Amino acid sequence: MLIPGYNAPGVPIKPLRDPSLSLIALSGVEPEGPVMVEVPLVQNNSSFTTVQSLPGWRVGFANWYVRGGDHEPIEHSAAFMHALKVLRRVGVQLVPVAAQRTDDAVQFSLHTRNEIDDHALAYRLDALVSDSHSTAFHAACWSGYPRLEEPLEGGGRLYFYGSRWSRDSLRALVQGYRNNVACLAAGAGKTTFSVE
Repeated sequence: MLIPGYNAPGVPIKPLRDPSLSLIALSGVEPEGPVMVEVPLVQNNSSFTTVQSLPGWRVGFANWYVRGGDHEPIEHSAAFMHALKVLRRVGVQLVPVAAQRTDDAVQFSLHTRNEIDDHALAYRLDALVSDSHSTAFHAACWSGYPRLEEPLEGGGRLYFYGSRWSRDSLRALVQGYRNNVACLAAGAGKTTFSVE
């Protein structure tokens, strides 16, 4: 019994071998056995080609403390200087800024302006960094201001601060830093860095 629409002859099904033989014939290769193409291995000896780049990012770091009219330079640890070198290597432009010296005796103060926002506006910064040795911008990290951290060599911490509601972009910066530290550690082993 013929069923309308279903009694048309089917498309002949060819095995997958036929198209591959057609391609072989077009290439001009006369195979005697199974066709295999040898692809030479490419060895990448550079450990820096997979490094995630962050060009155009502007990151501030505290280079001196300010309290009233007094300016006090900050002596950074070697681990923090190494972290700055990693950020510079991936295209981040580092901007030295002043950090407000907080008085430990004062427990409560009415903040009308935020130091992180002030620096982000004045220097067009995407983020700020400090280490656990200086904790420069901790006092300005109020509710809604993201602060992420990464471990440093020697047991210290590297803090990343962002302006209000910049959590996603700050995470991208931290992830880029983390990837580059892992890549440098895996590819170069122990490397000494000098800050220019």
